[in-house]
Amino acid sequence: MEVIFSRILTLKMTININQIRSSRMYTDLLRNALYVSVFCLFSSTLSHAQVTTYPIQGNAVLQNFHKANPAYQFQGNLKSKFGKRDTLELPFFDDFSESNLYPDSTKWLNNQVYINNHFPIQPPTLNVATFDVLDANGIPYRGTINKDLSTFGDSLVSQPINLKDSVGVPYTLSDSIILSFFYQPNGNGYHLNSEDSLRLSFKAEDSTWVQVWSVAGQLNSADFAQVLIPIKDVKFLHKGFQFAFSTHTRQVGNANHWHVDYVVLDENRSVTIDWYNDYAIQSTPSSLLKNYYTMPYEHFKVNPVSETAPTVTFRASNLLNIGKNILVRHEATSGGNTLVSTNFIDNSNNVLAQSSAERTLPIFNFANLSGSKPVITHTVSVQENGVANDYKENDNITVQLEFEDYYAYDDGSAERGFGFDQNTNPSNIEGQIALGFNVLKQERLYAIATYFNEAVFDVSARRFRYRIWKNLAGVDGAAADELIYESELQVPDYNSANGERTFSAHYLDTNLILSPGTYYIGWWQPEIFNLNVGWDMNFGNTQNPNRPNPMLYFNTFDIWSNSGVPDGTLMMRPHFGDSVGIYLGVPEQQVNNKQIKVYPNPASSIVHLTAEFAQVSLYTMSGVLLKSEQNKTSLAVNDVAEGLYYLRLVNEKGELFTSKIVIIAP
Repeated sequence: MEVIFSRILTLKMTININQIRSSRMYTDLLRNALYVSVFCLFSSTLSHAQVTTYPIQGNAVLQNFHKANPAYQFQGNLKSKFGKRDTLELPFFDDFSESNLYPDSTKWLNNQVYINNHFPIQPPTLNVATFDVLDANGIPYRGTINKDLSTFGDSLVSQPINLKDSVGVPYTLSDSIILSFFYQPNGNGYHLNSEDSLRLSFKAEDSTWVQVWSVAGQLNSADFAQVLIPIKDVKFLHKGFQFAFSTHTRQVGNANHWHVDYVVLDENRSVTIDWYNDYAIQSTPSSLLKNYYTMPYEHFKVNPVSETAPTVTFRASNLLNIGKNILVRHEATSGGNTLVSTNFIDNSNNVLAQSSAERTLPIFNFANLSGSKPVITHTVSVQENGVANDYKENDNITVQLEFEDYYAYDDGSAERGFGFDQNTNPSNIEGQIALGFNVLKQERLYAIATYFNEAVFDVSARRFRYRIWKNLAGVDGAAADELIYESELQVPDYNSANGERTFSAHYLDTNLILSPGTYYIGWWQPEIFNLNVGWDMNFGNTQNPNRPNPMLYFNTFDIWSNSGVPDGTLMMRPHFGDSVGIYLGVPEQQVNNKQIKVYPNPASSIVHLTAEFAQVSLYTMSGVLLKSEQNKTSLAVNDVAEGLYYLRLVNEKGELFTSKIVIIAP
């Protein structure tokens, strides 16, 4: 830019200014100067984060669970004997390692919190209780999102605990009964601020609740911190004592997270003793695959050495005040056959006091399994030279590797939503997102699967096109984009097929055979907004999950970049092989007859067909029938809301065809 302006200044000194203004040279110089100025402006914009993650509206895991188990009821309020509530005795302990989705109903009265291990960062032990602004069904409280409303969020209330007497001897304050726990703000959840708080209350003998501790929220995540609260008032020493964690927060759905772990209530304790005779597994073991969370097994077998992880890694924690030499072992089976079974292995280095460390295990061969979609069941365990610890339940974990017909970096859990940051980008420019995969075997790509989040900001009617590229300009030396597929205009498909919240499938309408090599799947959007596609913060439990996916690129102003991409990975998957029904809400047998066409697509008033069909039906993506007509060559859609739908066609022979149709406002 300085060269251009210097050149203009020099010309002004040697040429009559009127001659310059009337000349083509002047016009060209100004155009060049303007181009450089605009380019510098765009480069400045690119230097800031153009893509970002946002909180998601609900909890799909809990929603799936309730759809699959409609008769489920949490039994916490029913824990009684002969109509009289049965109280617990000291000690009270829960590190949530034995719970799944919901807290243990023998210890807790309610189930508003979410038990998981993907939202916290390095908890004391595997699994925590996550507090958000969602009810027990994973739905926003009061069924709405309102970031300007501060109100109560989740709570976790203990069962009644006997603090009146032990073996007939009354408790006194000198028995030094202390409640302790660990907590973390944010973790992999979305940001708290000073308006948000985590609180602890005790229930007195007169049934009143007394707040005894609280902490304000903060923007950034922090390590887990331990809190020890001694009982100093006799009004809490009664047979029906309870304690409760609660949050006060803005009503923003699956965000504003607090994580609580390792809750202990016991006598004869000291606030200066904050350690425990316990070691435990802290994280889910890394994937057995080097580059993906899962992939097609026939593709894996093309080069199993390059696709097998060098080792299995996970983190182990030590809650004692001295270092421990924690040994590790693992075993794996598939189809009833043992793939590996080791003795406990010495990793040499101690795990420091009240700390955690990565542990490693040798990889094993799984290149000769039977079937096209084998499953490996893998168990990891920890031990300290045969020395027992106080809590053995958190000393092992079992996971599965399921080979599928798709490549996936993600583990299927969306901690956030991903897309363009509409707050820092001009809204009237185009944008593209591309996620690269190294395809190992020549095979037909028949579908792209995308996990769409229901977002705080509604983008259900915003349009985009799926795209597939062989090359991206400027990436790995490519001179230009090589686009090999583009879809019709689409809108997000929030799929809940087969009773479960899941990925949405876009079936390609062309026979696309991919030779081995790198390809990119993604989308183009005509203006900047956050499409809120699923974002896996843990990067599919890879060996190094705290990093951005190096194969993810974004494009604005015709420049591909992966600078500023957040840690984690996008939840999009390419499906290979023979076309099968995946993630579907209605039977899918796509229009594959070249003589059958549905047009226009998108449509705003009427959809035309190239032949008369005995029945023409329109379904929502979740399988709800909206309208159906007989013996038609067209279907009026002017009374249908904008969105993505299925058009179901039945001809006179009874043959069934379906096609996706986008409906837009006229």
